[in-house]
Order: sequence, then C-alpha cells, then structure tokens
Amino acid sequence: MSRIPALVLLLLMFAAASFASDAAGRQSIPQRWWETTPTICRVSLRPSGPRIALPIKDPARLSAVLDEMKAKGIHALEVFAPAEGGASYGGLDTINRYRIHPEAGTMDDFKRLVRVAHDKGLPIITFDNLGYSSVDAVDFLKACDDIKAGRDSRESKFYLWSDSADAPPPGPAGKDTYFMVRPIHLPGDGPGGLYDSRKHEFWQYSARAGKYYWTKWGGVDKAGKRTRLPQYNWGSREFQEEAERIVRFWMDTGIDGMIIDAVNWYVDYTWELGRRRITDVIASYGNAYSQPEGAGGFHEDPVPWITEGGWNSVQNYALNIWWEKGSNVIQNAIETGDPRPIERALRDFRDRVVEAGGTVYFAPEARGRIDDASKRRLAAAVVITTGHLVAVHEGPEGLLVDPEVRRLIEAKRAHPDLGQLTRRRQLATRADDKHYAFLLTAPDNSERMMVAMNFQAAPQTVEVDLSGVATPGLVEVGTGASLARNTRLAVDLPAYGYRLFVVKPVQAAL
Repeated sequence: MSRIPALVLLLLMFAAASFASDAAGRQSIPQRWWETTPTICRVSLRPSGPRIALPIKDPARLSAVLDEMKAKGIHALEVFAPAEGGASYGGLDTINRYRIHPEAGTMDDFKRLVRVAHDKGLPIITFDNLGYSSVDAVDFLKACDDIKAGRDSRESKFYLWSDSADAPPPGPAGKDTYFMVRPIHLPGDGPGGLYDSRKHEFWQYSARAGKYYWTKWGGVDKAGKRTRLPQYNWGSREFQEEAERIVRFWMDTGIDGMIIDAVNWYVDYTWELGRRRITDVIASYGNAYSQPEGAGGFHEDPVPWITEGGWNSVQNYALNIWWEKGSNVIQNAIETGDPRPIERALRDFRDRVVEAGGTVYFAPEARGRIDDASKRRLAAAVVITTGHLVAVHEGPEGLLVDPEVRRLIEAKRAHPDLGQLTRRRQLATRADDKHYAFLLTAPDNSERMMVAMNFQAAPQTVEVDLSGVATPGLVEVGTGASLARNTRLAVDLPAYGYRLFVVKPVQAAL
C-alpha cells in the first residue's frame, strides 16, 4: 500500500481540523434557533447611527462588548451591511461585495467575530441587499467601461442599459403583484399617490458608460454627491450566478443566516430564481435563518414568502409598516385604549405565517416612538408575549435600557410558551375594548401561560373568563404569587399594566 506524502497528510489534517472547528462553532447554536431565541440586535462593523459598532480588530474588546450585550439581554447578532459599502442606506450601496470596509478590518477579523459569537452561544446573521450597488462599485465601474468600449462582458450584464431615457421600463411591468418592478397595482400609484413609479424608477444617464442605466433608488457617491444607484439585472444569468456566489461567500464565513433587503423590488426576480440563488443556498448550510425584508409590507399575503419563496421568517408588517403613517397597530391601540385591532392583526399575519412553517420578527421601538415609559413597556410586552423574534435596532441602550423590559426578555428565554411558535387563544374579558387577555401554549404542550393587559390610562381590575381553561390555579411570573382558579378571574393592573401567569396543569387522576 502506497504511503501518503507527509506534506499532503499534514494538509489533509489541517483541512479536517478547520472543518471540525467550523462545525463545532455552528454546533454550539441550538437547532432552529430563530424559533426560540428571544432577541436579535442589529449591529455594524463601523459607526452608523445609534447601532453598536463591533470592534472586530481587537479580540479582547470584542469579547468584552459581546459579554456586555449578553448581560443586557441580547441573544443573537444581526450585522447590517457587512460588505464594503458607500454612504447610502447604512452602506447597503455596496462597493466591494467580497471584503468588509478596510476601516473596519479584514475578512479574517470578520470570521473571528463569527467564531467568538459562537463561542458565547450567540447566533450571528448578516443583512444585505442584492438589488442595487453603489455607482462606485468595482463591478459597475468595469461595466461602464466595458459598455463604453463595446465589450459584452460578464459585469456589463449585471446591470440594465438603454440608449435613451424614454426606453420602456425593464421587467414584467407590475404583472406580478409580489415582485414590484413597477407597482402600478398599489393604491395611489401616480402623481401624489403612495408610490409614484415615474418619480422613482427611470433610466439614468452615465457619462462613463455613454448609456443609460436603470435605477430605482437615490443615494450618494463617495464624494457625497447625490446620485442614482444602479439596479441589478436579475433577468441575467450572469448576475443570478453572481448573486448565488455572494450568498455562498458570506455563508462560508460561518454565519447562521441572512436577511436580504427589499427582495420584492428586484428587477425580473421570481420565486424560482429566489429559491435557486438565495433561499435554497442558505438552507443548504443547515440551521440557517432567512428573511426577505419588506416581504408582506405591501398588503400582500405573507404566507407565500414562506411556502413559495422558501424563506423561514418575515417581518410582521401587520403590526407596523414603518413607511405608512399611522400604521403602528400597537401604538394606536395604546393611544386609543382599544386593543382589539392587535388580535385581528396577529391572526391575519403572525398566526398564518407560523401555521405555514415560518416565524415572525419585529422591532418594538422601530418607527413610531412612544414617549411615556409605561406605554413603551406595554408596547414591548405585546411583542414579547405574542410569539416574535424581538429585534433590537438601536443597541441594548435603546429597548433594553429599561430593567422591566429586560425582565420580560428573561421570562421569554425561560418559558417555552413565550417562544416564536407559541399558540395563542384570546380569552374574553368583561371589556375587550379596553383590556386584552390570552392563553399561550408551548409547541410541545409543556407549559401554558395566561397574559392580561390593561390599555387604559388608569388602574383597572381586568376580569378574565377562565371557564374554558382547565387548571387548579395560576402562578405569577416573577413574583411566584398563586391565584386560585375562578371562572371570572379578577386581575388588578396599573395604568398600561400587564401580568403574566403560568397556568398550573391539572393533575392526572390516580
């Protein structure tokens, strides 16, 4: 039998050790972690607004920052726009998709971040956009030069080109209401409407290319000058392959999933292309989260994003569409004192997504701020107790600065019936237009919980109908106080208050 050369054997052993290390890192993360992890915090690699910038070049500082975040109630990380980008949309106008910004560090630094997060039991995902690039992107600059020179290159096919500004728009022109190249089906489309496509989507001239490129989003270039961002051509096989390459590049760093921004705006995107180039690719890595940001946000049925698109989570736009004024259902319920629209929104969106095999993600403090602390706690309590992955978009100093909210997050971590797959049944109260009560059941039926909430500006005694609940009594979460079962259970609550009770199981007869 021939002997393996020592150098080859050493390389094989090194490769095996590297694979085992990566596998061990991912194995430290619970299976389908997005169904049970209480919170996920949006972070950056460089300073960006209120988000935490992780010091990934300094291992000791990075470790300390992650420990502090865990202590404040963060259980997963969402790295926003990790690739080197410009100054538009927090860096989503990517310049180089295969490295991070040099000021932030190197790809080796990023991979170490992933390993450190895993060592601390923190799943880590990225937030990226595959619909447009910066005008300074290396691929766009090469494409412009190739177009100018008459070269039919791979990069030139990443984008859409025209010889005139009045050429027809690309794509299916709004025929598919899920992929809105020109969303003429939206209410109010046209001058002064919700979305005037003629103001946002058009052919923009490039002096460098000597042609027009298709654009949907405005932004700025490296010099800070206002410009138009070039859209990718999802109808091009060359860009389809590039999109898959990008997804694989980042998943190969060891991350635990990806959020892909505004998928419903991509030119010539389809369910089939999305599965082949994005969601099936992410899923092939195992135990990986996937979310199409914006999906469900245009009043369409969210379920097909799970069943047809292959994603396993969506944001809960039934509770708030941040770009539509007055659409924050929870805030409206608190201000009017009537919680009934919350239950309707949960049934129409969250419950149907979960029934289809997905989960929902929601940021309680995003867009539509509530100044009063007690109202803010009630708003957070609604999200925490109704089966959402709680997204923290402003760092732990935002939502989690309140010890009471952190207490609720710890309760969510400790109780399986507060996870993302919990089953909820509304319980009648004497005044459903003022109070909200519901029964939660863990997916494995191991625990049940009753939640009572007061949406009034004054203390209330909330009477909850427990006639349909078999239990000898309740135990309050946090205090451990016991309540004997009563068909009309009276729960005293302060203004904008709430209480959580574990439902005692009925003992089996001997």
